[in-house]
This record gives sequence, structure tokens and C-alpha cells, in this order.
Amino acid sequence: MSESVDFLERGRQEDKDTSAADVIRATNLQIPNARSLRADEVAMVSEAERSPVARLRAQTDVVSSSVCFVCQQKEPHIRMPCCGREGSAGGCCRRCIEIICEQARGVGRCPSCRQYITVDGIGVVQVTHAQGNCRVCRQMKTIVLGGMCDECALGARFRLHYECQKCSRVQVIPHPMWRYQPRPTSFGAKTWVCHQGCRDYTCWRVTEQDAALVPDFDCPESWGRREEWLARVRRQREQERDGGASPRPHASGGECAVQ
Repeated sequence: MSESVDFLERGRQEDKDTSAADVIRATNLQIPNARSLRADEVAMVSEAERSPVARLRAQTDVVSSSVCFVCQQKEPHIRMPCCGREGSAGGCCRRCIEIICEQARGVGRCPSCRQYITVDGIGVVQVTHAQGNCRVCRQMKTIVLGGMCDECALGARFRLHYECQKCSRVQVIPHPMWRYQPRPTSFGAKTWVCHQGCRDYTCWRVTEQDAALVPDFDCPESWGRREEWLARVRRQREQERDGGASPRPHASGGECAVQ
């Protein structure tokens, strides 16, 4: 019992003496400099008691030697809170997850299971669970950005033109209607009011001109654009490694800055 108490006291003191930036650098690339927690040590500390720095260490898979399936570089994998397992194959590095969230304005999608995730101020990846009334649609949903659910947030960001199946006229719809299209050229099954010639609920498809504006990270799997999404993340990683871009610094207590 006394050994457990001594460990906790040492850990708390080390956390005070270690900056979040130092830990992030260590867990990203310089793993020999990081102090990893043994499984039995982590078990002694509850999630509520565990410090942010310790949670960051515990989330990094320091034993993984596989390449990140996004950037295709050999880097430590992150143990995803939604679908990750320690030592699992096909993992992803922390920086790629950060870029996924940045490109989606703060709340991204896990590239494996598609759950909504965020990265907090020191780099800990979290599943988005916040429930509330969306300030746009007024429905009880998971809130992802600015008090809005993901559908309303995406609709506000991507105000695309859609063609009505009945009258063939075009109107802007502030909702991700592309989600319900099995293919870019097919009409979706979900309806929206046509304010043009029908004055009724009809089915829609994104116009040919706007189809390319549908975000890769939210395209239906059947569109076959998942690789384009991951390729954009990969290009940014390559630019950072070549010195053309810098990793976004973590703001204290904030969240990843880019849906």
C-alpha cells in the first residue's frame, strides 16, 4: 500500500515538473524520453484522478512498430478511445488524428469507426458525447460545434445547390443532403421542402457543379472518396515534414481548431 502511495506522489510531482509540450513531443517522436506507465500502475489511478499529462502518456502506444495507415510513416500509434486497442494493427498516429480534426474545424471523424472525436488542449483524443438541443434544428442531439449538431454545422458550412427530383429546379439546402445519396448522381431517399415549383417534400441530389464541394471526410463510403480524404491528411503531414508547414500548437484548455 505504501508503495502505491509513493508512486502516486511521485507521479503527481513529475506531472507538475513536466510541461504538456514536452510530453507531446516525447510521445509523438522521441519515445525513449517519455515515461510510460505500466498497466498495473495505470489501474491504481482512476480516470477522475489521472492527470491530463498521464492520460496523454497512457493513450500513446509506445510499443507499436507498425506504420500509421494514414501518413504511412512508422510512428507511435494512438490508442483511440472509440475503437483502439493496445498493439492493434492498422493504427494511426496522433498528428494525423489532429489534422483530421483541424480540417473538420474541431470535431473530426475517426478514420476507422467514423465516430466523432476531438483533441483537447494537450493532445488527448476524446469521443464527442455532449448532448443538447441543437440551436438550429432544436432537436436533442450530439453537439459538435457552436451549439449545433453535426448536420446543422455541416449544412451551415457547406451550403450546396441541390436538384429537385420532381421539378428539376435547383435550390440551396442548408443540410448535408449528400449523405442520403448512394452515388453522386443518384437522388437521395430523404426529403426536403421544394420552394421552387413543387411546394412539397421531395427528394434531392447535389448538382454536378457542387458535387466536388462535398467534404471528403463526410462522403458516403459508397462514393469511394475515403482515400481522397486520407490523402489530404497525408499531404499535410508531408508538408510538415518537409518544412512547408508547422504542426498547430496546442492551446491551453482549448480544442483542436478546425467541422
